[in-house]
Amino acid sequence: MASSVLHGITERVLQKLGSLALQEDALVDDGIEAKLRKIQYALASIKGVLLDAEEKQGHNYKLRSWLEQLKDVLYDVEDLLDDVQCEALTKKLNGQQRKHGKVRHFFSCSNPFTFHLKMGKKIGEIVGRLKQMVGEIEGFGLSKRACDGGVVGVRVREMKPNLVRGFGPIIGRDADKDRIIELLMQRDPPRDGAKLSVIPIVGIGGFGKTTLASLVFNDDRVREHFALTIWVSMPGSFNARLIVERIIQSKLGQSLNNLDYPQLQTLLRGIISRCKLLLVLDDVQKMNWAGWDHLRSQLAEAADGTKVIVTTRDAKVPNITSSLLAYNLQGLSHEDSMSLFKTWAFDQNEREIRPRLLQIGDEIVGRCSGVPLALKMLGGLLYSKDNERFWELVRDDDMCRSIQTEEDILCILKLCYMYLPSHLKQCFALCSVFHRGHITIDLTTAYFWTACGLIPPSNEDGTPEDTCNKYLKELWSRSFFQEAWQRGPSLSFKMHDLLYDLALSVSTEQIDCSLLSRSSQRIPERTRHVSLLHTLSSGQMKENEAPPFLSRLKSNRVRMFNCDSQDTFNTRKSVDSMSKCEYLRFMHLSFSSFEELPGSIGKLKHLTVLSLGGNCRMKKLPDAICKLHSLLFLSVSRCSGLEELPRDMGRMINLRCLWLTTKQKSLLDSRIHRMKSLRYLLIRNCGNLEVLFGGRVCLNNLLSLEIENCPRLVSLPLGELTALGALRITGCDKLMLTQLEDNKSGLFPKLRFFMVSASQRLVHLPQWLQASADTLEELHIIDCINLMALPEWLQDLKHLKKLHIFGCPRLSSMQGVSLLSALQELHIAGCPELSRKCPVEDGELWPEVSQVSF
Repeated sequence: MASSVLHGITERVLQKLGSLALQEDALVDDGIEAKLRKIQYALASIKGVLLDAEEKQGHNYKLRSWLEQLKDVLYDVEDLLDDVQCEALTKKLNGQQRKHGKVRHFFSCSNPFTFHLKMGKKIGEIVGRLKQMVGEIEGFGLSKRACDGGVVGVRVREMKPNLVRGFGPIIGRDADKDRIIELLMQRDPPRDGAKLSVIPIVGIGGFGKTTLASLVFNDDRVREHFALTIWVSMPGSFNARLIVERIIQSKLGQSLNNLDYPQLQTLLRGIISRCKLLLVLDDVQKMNWAGWDHLRSQLAEAADGTKVIVTTRDAKVPNITSSLLAYNLQGLSHEDSMSLFKTWAFDQNEREIRPRLLQIGDEIVGRCSGVPLALKMLGGLLYSKDNERFWELVRDDDMCRSIQTEEDILCILKLCYMYLPSHLKQCFALCSVFHRGHITIDLTTAYFWTACGLIPPSNEDGTPEDTCNKYLKELWSRSFFQEAWQRGPSLSFKMHDLLYDLALSVSTEQIDCSLLSRSSQRIPERTRHVSLLHTLSSGQMKENEAPPFLSRLKSNRVRMFNCDSQDTFNTRKSVDSMSKCEYLRFMHLSFSSFEELPGSIGKLKHLTVLSLGGNCRMKKLPDAICKLHSLLFLSVSRCSGLEELPRDMGRMINLRCLWLTTKQKSLLDSRIHRMKSLRYLLIRNCGNLEVLFGGRVCLNNLLSLEIENCPRLVSLPLGELTALGALRITGCDKLMLTQLEDNKSGLFPKLRFFMVSASQRLVHLPQWLQASADTLEELHIIDCINLMALPEWLQDLKHLKKLHIFGCPRLSSMQGVSLLSALQELHIAGCPELSRKCPVEDGELWPEVSQVSF
């Protein structure tokens, strides 16, 4: 069995203690170093008996209490070590400023004597607690046991395109798909005067209801039959207003925050009036008669033939919707089950599957009752180790039981979780702090997991982004993420609803997560990770009103605060109260509505992630934000009211990712161009921005630059961005990309991804792209209405794998495409001139296109 979460935390703290001893600038004197060694020895002793203690805790209250105390001590040690690290960062920065004559006051740097005194007191207290705990080991009768880290000999599946796109291989559902399409196409008489009929797809969790609905939704026959197709995921209780909002957003793509319900109803009528609509309501829970009747009345304007597909576990839904077309989804046949299992349990490159493994697998498949989720999970688990003994252990485990109910499926999911390595257990469990149905994106997840201590900020094995990418792929390989897709250079993942339920249960139990509502009175004492999720039934917060638990906030334990509610943080006071949590690492307050971020934010020296995106009322950031030397990620994206950024952002010496929106004409005064640590920069919706930077640009480590909807921007300092791997430019009307061609060679020696979108001035591709001929893998050209032709030198892009061209009506020539030997994807749409020249066999450009091999 793989190691536990607590065992993993112990290892992490021991590694930090070991690395601290190797740091020359750790600010640790001989006395403190000796005490830290005592902590290290004590934790090493405890680690040896930890597996035995966790297995024996059962009904032993004293032993459970001892393990809880250990967890508290471990977090306290980690906080102390991070204090030392923060102090070293401050010393480093002050040294740099003193060198350049910028330290203005004596008290601008910390007092070493005070710091050592404070640290010595904390360390002495921790040593005393650990000494007592070590002394209690013998009384519990604990013995040393080796623990399988769960990493050695583990295989991780390669993310091949046939497994990554959408849901991966979909086996055994063709007949189900065709039957539901038949039901969609048939002409049913309206029931009770309503101009829609409902097809509920009913089955227990894990049967593949969403997968089947997606197959139907994306079928060409369905797209041609309906004028409008809309998919709405229902992550919580059934709510008609939410469905109305999602329908409008899917069609108009705009924020609806400032609209009242009558305005939403008017917009909805305009969208669906006399329109044959297909609406998919995915994963509907807790539907009621009143809510359904209200939604049906809102859809009454739609044309005859409008249909609704509802995927649900609730057998009452067909009755509530008065549907005669309920489709009760069944499990896969044994043959299809075995085919799906083999896809996930064996390497596709294996020529022969070992008969013994196949036999064990067949026994396991027989217990899965055709449930695709269970087959994928067990297949992913068994793929990780291809030895017979391991497969037999899984088969013979009591938790690998025959599936009769949803509880049996959850038991199998828990079994797969238990075999995860400790670091992946923590990563998976922490996904529960986000809302059900949350899309996990590799870049933001990297900083989230780093803030929670699961990924080192930097180490010899790679960057936080690289490590996160590796962890996400491991979780996907074991089917803990069911969907995976690639958008440009980034990967996105989505978790199955039952797996989210599992993450919720283990996060509360093992990593001290609390899910609060706005009416919660307090934060439970042992809580380290707080998530405040939006609940539609909780009503709107009054102006200047704060959640009760914030006014009573006293705990220094809280490390992470995630708020997914749009109106909870609407005052400066609400945010100011968070500064009491001095060890806070992660603060996600997107779509809040306070006007000013308080200067007390500068006290949070451990803060690693600060997300304020979507706050349209915030006008200013305090200068104190520049004191956050540990910050890796900062988002003020879509903060449309933000007048200017602080002037000394260059002091954030560890910032790796910055997303911003501002009213400024130039970013020069903010000193962003001096951030040597910056790797990812997103500039969005800056209507006044004309120039990014001026003078010498030091962004030599920038890997990705995205600029969206900056209509006045006229120039870019592209010549200085030598490490750039991804460049995305959208909606920059005045930007002349070809202006860099003169006297510029070798601009982007490492560029792998380039997208240009909504560029009216683009007539031909910029010549400087040729400098990336040896590296460019993806080229996306979207809504460039004046683009006339692709250049002859396109054939020089010998590593180009994806070429996507959409919405270029004047494009009439694409020379050299047939010579792109590495091309794997060629997508062309909305290009009528090209379409006219590409008919099969006799089209002018058909010889060019037909020779592309995939």
